[in-house]
Amino acid sequence: FGGRNMVFTTGLLRRFQEPAQLQGVIAHETGHLVGGHLARRSIAMRNARGPAVAALILGVVAAAAAGNSGAGVGVAGGAQAAIQRALLAYNRGEEASADQAALTYLERAGIDPSGMRDVLNVFRGQEVFSDRNQDPYARSHPISSERLALVERRSAESPYLEKPSDPELLYWTERMGAKLEAFLIAPRTTLGRLSDGAGDEFSRLKRAVALHRLPDPPAALEEVDRLIAMRPNDPYYNELKGQILLESGRGPEAVGPYRRAVQLAPDEPLILGHLGRALLSLNTLEGDREAVRALERGAVQSGGGTPSLLRDLAFGYGRLGEDGKAALAAAERFALLGALSDARRMAERAKAQLPSGSPAWLRADDIVASLPDR
Repeated sequence: FGGRNMVFTTGLLRRFQEPAQLQGVIAHETGHLVGGHLARRSIAMRNARGPAVAALILGVVAAAAAGNSGAGVGVAGGAQAAIQRALLAYNRGEEASADQAALTYLERAGIDPSGMRDVLNVFRGQEVFSDRNQDPYARSHPISSERLALVERRSAESPYLEKPSDPELLYWTERMGAKLEAFLIAPRTTLGRLSDGAGDEFSRLKRAVALHRLPDPPAALEEVDRLIAMRPNDPYYNELKGQILLESGRGPEAVGPYRRAVQLAPDEPLILGHLGRALLSLNTLEGDREAVRALERGAVQSGGGTPSLLRDLAFGYGRLGEDGKAALAAAERFALLGALSDARRMAERAKAQLPSGSPAWLRADDIVASLPDR
């Protein structure tokens, strides 16, 4: 997605709980990136537009000549189907290539390839329900049984087959699953699934999140304090405490946990963004200055900032009287949200208030130049 980025759905992360399975998915997508498949696919789609348009014109001509609209539809539909099949065949080749690249990467990294095999087994199991009605040439991926045979053959030759996962990776994968579950399902369902008085780490994590979502902030904070006692140098448990306090309307109290989280994980943009928001709730000049510093760092670390971070940054600049920077942050936020006319309007305001030729002025000028004047 977007060149060199990968996006993982929460469904995938919850479905595959073994590190080797997720590593197999990552290796496969890396094969697409290194192979330049996304760029070539875009070119192939663009090149197919010409034949597709020609097919439509041919259909109209056939209908006029035969006096039969059905003939036109048949010619156009047949040509477009042929184009679609050609593109899908191209995609099937890419998927097979990415599979083979993934197995090479996994072997170089000393990772068990059976996780990738497990993922393909899931796909094959899903296909059982619809194989009879599917056209094998109308798939965007190779038939899973074929992919699976290739993966199994390569996997059997790997010196790392069935190698145990790193215990640290197992810990973080299980912890990720616990946190996702607690945030995504109903809190009372989470609490009902937990054994009374269960004191293991992940039970406490689920309980803390569920209690926060009820909401029951005092009980949630008790649980998260126990988690911090278990792992005092863990930035994400300190972040969770800050989140509970901030979302419970206790922003000033959230500053301490967020500062500790940033101290332990200084380059995490989400934590920096939430620290900035908590600092703005202090409503003091020093707090606003520190908030802007944290939000600026968060914007840099995230490659430009998220809409919520940029909203807070614009607010912070406005409090400090830096109206040009506030307008620029607002323009960048609107651009991310797709509100292009608002983005251009705010960028023009930023240009009028920023020193001409300064880095911030140039960013505003880029927005103006790239957006239509409406």
